[in-house]
Amino acid sequence: MNHIQMWLFMTHQSEPLRQTSLLMLLAGGIGHGETLLHSLRAHEAESSGEWGSKIGQLRLLMEQGHSLAASLTMVRDLLPDQTISSIRTAESTGTLADVLVDEAKRISQSVQTASGGAVTMETLLLMTFSIGTVMFSVVSFLMLFIIPKFKEIFIGFGVEFPPITVALIYLTDAVLSYWYIFLLPMTSCVFIGLWWTYTSSRSKLIHGYHRLMEHWPRYWVPGLLRQLSLSAATGQPLSAALDSAMIDMPPGRASERVSGLRQRVMNGEDTIEALQATRLLRAREAAFLHSALKTRHLDWGLRHLAEAIEARRMRFWRRVPTILAPMMILVLGLTVMFVCVAFFAPLVKLLNDLS
Repeated sequence: MNHIQMWLFMTHQSEPLRQTSLLMLLAGGIGHGETLLHSLRAHEAESSGEWGSKIGQLRLLMEQGHSLAASLTMVRDLLPDQTISSIRTAESTGTLADVLVDEAKRISQSVQTASGGAVTMETLLLMTFSIGTVMFSVVSFLMLFIIPKFKEIFIGFGVEFPPITVALIYLTDAVLSYWYIFLLPMTSCVFIGLWWTYTSSRSKLIHGYHRLMEHWPRYWVPGLLRQLSLSAATGQPLSAALDSAMIDMPPGRASERVSGLRQRVMNGEDTIEALQATRLLRAREAAFLHSALKTRHLDWGLRHLAEAIEARRMRFWRRVPTILAPMMILVLGLTVMFVCVAFFAPLVKLLNDLS
């Protein structure tokens, strides 16, 4: 559990642990209306804050006769958008209980995989901000109060500064002369970066996707393939799964691409060919699905391909902080070395000249 998820958990907001529990609760009550409503009442009673209020809204909507997918759509920030799309598709294909369990496992495994590495992106950004703030404060103190005293001492002894100390003094004078130019951009970058990191991570934990992912069509391919697999397994038209996906997708390039895919399928084009034509699938992925179709295992092929794409994507994003962490430590180490050498070199030179 990362820091942001822990904050959401402590403040009784929607997060993967609560979402998984709700999905398992719903899966246990599917087909038994009174049992399901009784379970939701019990869950509402033992929940607090915003989460308890949302469970109450969900219960009321279902008591009024709304379907599970429609109720989840009307209660905002309760479950990930792709999970709601899968539930809507499952309701029309009669596989709701199995899909609820699968989605609970998927959410739980995705969080465990994302936080299973030595360093996560959130941890790396927090470390960079914390260490950078401390270093900036220390260097600013040295530039404001120590460097001017250094200059007076060496001028009094008539000793020249080493080149590295001259470079530090030049940098200090430039920063002090144009501080108003550096202060606002640096402060803005720090606060904007922190705000974006928090909102993006919060969106991932609640809605299932980071900020700006609505403009990356390939990000949504695994969810589309899972929904198409449900229709393929039950013999339903694949266009119905695309209709469900379009309802819950946020506006952006991705939804436009999926809308184009849906239009092609509605016009009678083969779904696999349409996926490749709209650049949602690569050529080798489309070839794999064609092979699965020929062996009459298209539903398995779609599901397996979705899991493979997600696993490959997760491996990539786990490598990024592993590569960036040593680079960050190297940059910080070089900065510390530069400041330390710039301070101790003149002291050594002064001792040598006076001895």
